[in-house]
Amino acid sequence: MTAAGVDIAGFYYEQRHALAEDAATLHALIGAVNAQYDLSPTQWAQWYTIALGFRPDLIVELGRAKGNSTALFTQAASRLGGSARVVSLCNSTDWEHETLPRVRAIVPPGWFDRLDARIVDILDVDYEKLFADAGRVLLLWDAHGFEIAETVLGRILPLIAARPHLVLMHDITDNRYSPASRSYEGQPIWKGSTWDRGVAKSLARVNIGWMNALQDQVVAIADFAWRNSVEVGSADHEYAQFFAACPQRADEMRRIVGDDVFSMPAEFAFLMLDPERGPVHYPTVARRLRYQSDVVVRDIHPRRWLRRRQTWPRTIETAAVPWHYAVVMECESRDAVPVDVSAVLRLGVEVSNGPVGVGLLNSDQSKFIDSHRVLPADRQQVVYLSVARESRIPATLVVHAWDQPLAGRIRIQEVSFLW
Repeated sequence: MTAAGVDIAGFYYEQRHALAEDAATLHALIGAVNAQYDLSPTQWAQWYTIALGFRPDLIVELGRAKGNSTALFTQAASRLGGSARVVSLCNSTDWEHETLPRVRAIVPPGWFDRLDARIVDILDVDYEKLFADAGRVLLLWDAHGFEIAETVLGRILPLIAARPHLVLMHDITDNRYSPASRSYEGQPIWKGSTWDRGVAKSLARVNIGWMNALQDQVVAIADFAWRNSVEVGSADHEYAQFFAACPQRADEMRRIVGDDVFSMPAEFAFLMLDPERGPVHYPTVARRLRYQSDVVVRDIHPRRWLRRRQTWPRTIETAAVPWHYAVVMECESRDAVPVDVSAVLRLGVEVSNGPVGVGLLNSDQSKFIDSHRVLPADRQQVVYLSVARESRIPATLVVHAWDQPLAGRIRIQEVSFLW
């Protein structure tokens, strides 16, 4: 997969002499980072030659941990010279507290001048400012989760699509070259990388086309690629095809750089956009809820509890009558909610029997503006109800039976406003 002068397998071969020249430095950095379980020496070499071959002036790293890619990209920027720089974004302090002192002992003065390693929430970065002056962008996407995937696809890609760019995506294996077992091997189906929430440890992975992965973003990547008719590149495939076409190249690589940094298995994917092919469809990035407020709650139904102030936790039983209202409550935030934002009401609940319905009424209480069915479960569940701007706060919360003649019991542990 080559586009806009990008040929990652070609870079591996073309930069073989630079790789050999820098081998001692790279091995010293690998030892200083001491985290080969996250990135192998061959992957160091592959990403290093991509950086040298692509020649970005800005390398952005999403996810740092111990700092494998931080070190190799900073070394690449040092070799490239000019305006090449690295911005590393991660909320981990491992690099600063553990790795940095060891790296500082082996690199020359000025080596860190090209690195801006920030301890930051990746979702909170001002990417417009970050990419404003960038010419060629190399982006490493090595932070996981759907929220970060949404940020990459919905915020970052629109900013770099019109300039030369290359996105590397770690932890994606090509089943054509490292085939996964077709057996579930006693594992449940993959439900996301964190579905178990500590209840049990699952090694289940998901297979989408040739992609095999544990992390959630592989789903978002596949969906984005289909919507935009974009090919997700496989590094495993590129290296295998390139060196199979000319085996002498592989022999030369082994002779010049050695088997410890030359290998065709890669376990990463890559992506480039071409806006000239047509409009690109980007996801909208969900607004983050940053503020939370306790609520004052008063019953307005049944009438015998009219305006009665309530505290939590509270248990409510619904009648075995479809849609019957058990309780109607007025929920008011203790803190002022800005009029120009959309708020949500957050409920922490436990439900037995049931199901039980919870919902918010509009201003004249004629219909629901948001409603959820909560099924019985052996754990606390969290329900989010959107507060329409036209209804504002206080919000009218209803606990009711659902659509069948089944009585239920709901224990509301806590209620709060988020915006």
